[in-house]
Amino acid sequence: MIVLSATDPLLRAAMRRIARPDEQVVADPDRVGDALRFGYPRLYVVAGARAVDRVPREVAVLHLEEERLRAWEAERRRAEVPRPRLDDLCGRLRGVISTCAVTGTWVDGTLAELGRASGGALPLAFASFARHVLELPRQYTELGHLAETFDLTRGALKARFRRRNLESPFTYLRWCRTLAVAHVLSDPDVTVSGAADRLGFTSGGNMCRSVRGLTGVTPHRLRDPALRRVLVLAFASRHLTGRHLAAWRDLDDVFRPRRVA
Repeated sequence: MIVLSATDPLLRAAMRRIARPDEQVVADPDRVGDALRFGYPRLYVVAGARAVDRVPREVAVLHLEEERLRAWEAERRRAEVPRPRLDDLCGRLRGVISTCAVTGTWVDGTLAELGRASGGALPLAFASFARHVLELPRQYTELGHLAETFDLTRGALKARFRRRNLESPFTYLRWCRTLAVAHVLSDPDVTVSGAADRLGFTSGGNMCRSVRGLTGVTPHRLRDPALRRVLVLAFASRHLTGRHLAAWRDLDDVFRPRRVA
């Protein structure tokens, strides 16, 4: 996830173009704060004279000052054959981001583990679905929120899974949120109620019932790294078999991020 604090439509378009195929760009001013506080972005981009919000220590920050943006545009114009503005800006941003963005986040690691456990590369559709939920679990507490992100209704989302003989998308949503619970509770200083608040559960008890109903164990047990690995294997063996992955590949166009959120 990239969090973007900017109003320039050209910069927003460029950021969307250079983001990973399965990655969301959060730029809605009403969502930026929550994405930084409760989410797991790999990069926070601030444009112009805007103040840089406080961010977690592990989040990389790129401040695109007005002087730098003007210098880029002036350099583009001086070229004998200037490139289109969007293409030029994308090229410059790729170079800058490659040197500062966080690589290998816990979400990347979890997706890699799921890929190994399933025995194959994860389809774009599943990677996008899972990354959205894992990087911003507080936002995606129910199917309606996820469906809206991909310009679908809840019913249309469920119908697409049903036509491909896949389990309900809610099943995948619950598993991804449970993996997020395991990650948050890997910090011994985080309480169950604190984890529930960060992840958007209505209470610690509600989170315990959800986790236990899905996995058969309490959230406290998920503090054990060995059990978290078992959780990944269980998810993959039940819902990411070869048949499941083939069906998910048919959903690649559905779960490709289509807009800046």
